[in-house]
Amino acid sequence: MPEHPRGERPDAAPADPEAAAFTAGAVAHRLGVAVTTLRSWDRRYGIGASRASAGGHRRYTTADLARLERVCALVAEGMPLADAARLAGSAPDAVPCPAPGTDDGPESRRRGGGATLPVRAAGRAGQGLARAAMRLDADTVKALLERTFAAKGVVDGWEDLARPVLFGMGRKWERGTSAAATDKYVEVEHLLSQCVSAALHRVRPPDADPRPTPHGRGALLACTESELHTLPLEALSAALTERRLPVRMFGAALPDAALLRAVHRTTPAAVVLWSQTVDTAAPHTLAELVPIPGVTVFAAGPGWTKSQRPPGIPHLCSLPEAVALLARGI
Repeated sequence: MPEHPRGERPDAAPADPEAAAFTAGAVAHRLGVAVTTLRSWDRRYGIGASRASAGGHRRYTTADLARLERVCALVAEGMPLADAARLAGSAPDAVPCPAPGTDDGPESRRRGGGATLPVRAAGRAGQGLARAAMRLDADTVKALLERTFAAKGVVDGWEDLARPVLFGMGRKWERGTSAAATDKYVEVEHLLSQCVSAALHRVRPPDADPRPTPHGRGALLACTESELHTLPLEALSAALTERRLPVRMFGAALPDAALLRAVHRTTPAAVVLWSQTVDTAAPHTLAELVPIPGVTVFAAGPGWTKSQRPPGIPHLCSLPEAVALLARGI
């Protein structure tokens, strides 16, 4: 039986914004949490629905939704939930202690209508980032990523936060049982990817670093001519930039002829060629790069199987490994 009265859309809003009546399921989907989490927040912190339908069901007004979005943003930035609820202006002075065995944190494991990402491995910060992405809150997503890269460095920020959340988004796609279910999260994945890219492009060397910028031959980073996924290469570029190591990033789908011209014009010490899948791997491109004097060629990404790589071509399997190897040779 539907939760809302006949004729009422769960996400529809009346003409009067304050009178808007959102169901718990619609709010949970908007915030990226479970319905049971909303009920827990209401019970323990007083940040719930302020209206009820004629049938007694919870209904959230626009003001309720704005308050909950503020709470989620504060929690994503690292504030404890109880403090975020108080700051949002609705929690009672005395907040009851959590009941044993309850879990109302960002990593809620309950079912109940919320759209969540499987990113527990990234901890509370990852859950906060995932929730902000599910809300399409680009400002919070970018702020969290930029702060993490600044505090932890690109390598640790990528490995501990950005990559697990991106991977969790991929798992969300894989669990879709239909085209409609899978396509449901396209906008979230695109926003998250763009925010990660923007945060990586803002990385600069520490201001206090007294070392001069080196004038080595550097690294040239590019994708194969049919590869469109660039984020791992962008992370590598940012990590090298952070270390004041010279790098040129050519990005997605660079044609073979253009890649070879770029290598001959810039004479890099290393070329890193990225492939995300076996279908985009290009062994012939690696074979054309190998004979160029003075250039060390690396295959990077999961698309390069052993049979796809010419003999002697190193395979970069992780960002830490790539940074360590390139830092020694460029």
